[in-house]
Amino acid sequence: MMKKNNLISFSLLLSLFAFSFAIEDDVTCLEGVKNSLTDPLGRLTSWDFNNNSVAYICKLNGVSCWNEKENRIISLQLPLFQLSGKLPESLKYCHSLTTLDLSNNDLSGPIPPEICNWLPYVVTLDLSGNKFSGPIPPEIVNCKFLNSLILSGNKLTGSIPYGFGRLDRLKRFSVASNDLTGSIPEELGFFPKDAFDGNEGLCGKPLGKCGGLSSKSLGIIIVAGVIGAGGSLILGFLIWWWLFIRGKSGGGSGGVGGSGGKGDDSSWIGLLRSHKLVQVTLFQKPIVKIKLADILAATNSFDFENVVISTRTGVSYQADLPDGSSLAIKRLNTCKLGEKQFRGEMNRLGQLRHPNLVPLLGFCVVEVEKLLVYKHMPNGTLFSQLHGSGFGFDVSNAEEGFKGNLVDWVNQLASIGRSTDAIDKALVGKGHDDEIMQFLKVAWSCVVSRPRDRPTMYQIYESLKGMAEKHGFSDKYDEFPLIFGKQDPDYKE
Repeated sequence: MMKKNNLISFSLLLSLFAFSFAIEDDVTCLEGVKNSLTDPLGRLTSWDFNNNSVAYICKLNGVSCWNEKENRIISLQLPLFQLSGKLPESLKYCHSLTTLDLSNNDLSGPIPPEICNWLPYVVTLDLSGNKFSGPIPPEIVNCKFLNSLILSGNKLTGSIPYGFGRLDRLKRFSVASNDLTGSIPEELGFFPKDAFDGNEGLCGKPLGKCGGLSSKSLGIIIVAGVIGAGGSLILGFLIWWWLFIRGKSGGGSGGVGGSGGKGDDSSWIGLLRSHKLVQVTLFQKPIVKIKLADILAATNSFDFENVVISTRTGVSYQADLPDGSSLAIKRLNTCKLGEKQFRGEMNRLGQLRHPNLVPLLGFCVVEVEKLLVYKHMPNGTLFSQLHGSGFGFDVSNAEEGFKGNLVDWVNQLASIGRSTDAIDKALVGKGHDDEIMQFLKVAWSCVVSRPRDRPTMYQIYESLKGMAEKHGFSDKYDEFPLIFGKQDPDYKE
């Protein structure tokens, strides 16, 4: 009997100690709240912690307890107190708190991610009408007993954590009037629209669908589009004027040539000179290796007098080698390919051989400058042989009443079964009509309207190679005495 009484006494003593420590924790919590916040209205001055009466803390302003006999805080409600500062860390000592209402004050800073560790039993959390900033902590999902979460009227940013959908007890929720963005978690879509209003970046149910545009955003886009289109037209006109009007009036000396020209576009010449020891890549192993210095010497530093032809893709120069043979060096001015991709494309094109195509012998890459090495054709282009000196095909003369470009004209002829009308009459009836039509089909496939339907360079190579083999043409390299040591006896100028 004595042992049983001792056990009961020990249990009562242990409970008394635990109760005493719990009270001390609540006092520490409230002292921290009072000391860490600025109280301009003096609402917390009545919080006197020197009182030793029973349940005295339950009578403090804004504080509620379980009951008068159990001195445990369950509610702290301080709305409209004009309190300022950060959310007090001392709240972690109010373990039994189920309601925290600090709404309509002047509190700032981030919402602590540890708030659910501090208040594991919180049911109502109202921090609205303050100046809290930063993202909404996703750790709030650990407040398993939340029925009411009110965070409206702050400066919160980022998105609504998707974990909030797991707060299955939530009955009241609001994040209105913040700076939130992103989509609303589907599980929160049953809350009213005004729970999310005032966040321009939010989308999803019950707001508008994600991906749509507000009338304000749409108006901005339309205005920006009009301004952009106008600017593009002006820029296009200036480029056209610079390339065609000014270029023609300047006699072609404003940037085509190098040391022999009168223009100031010679920086690329200096770049090539600084890399003059770079070796030119040739597709057939040469007897004598060619360096960039040899190209510079053969073109007289890309002098204007060596210009063969100038097109939209670049300028071609005649390079006269010491043995008397000639090459054509084309400087590309519109190639945006990276060096690795450019080398791959050139290696494929270098395999392409056809009697009606000028053979590509090699190339050279120096930083942004890209040079192509061709066989020089002293008799000029096919067009110049057929029609004399000229500057290209005039679509307006292709067919009376037709308006458009060359591609549109060929497409129109093909659609009505008159593809042969696209071939120059001087070429028709020479015994190569089938081959010409095959070549026209390959060229037409390269300019179809949808880029994904166009063949790759490898497919083009295979098509032309098949045509050459079918007609018994050779695909050997055209050779030069100095470079490759012998000359193709079948080649005729």
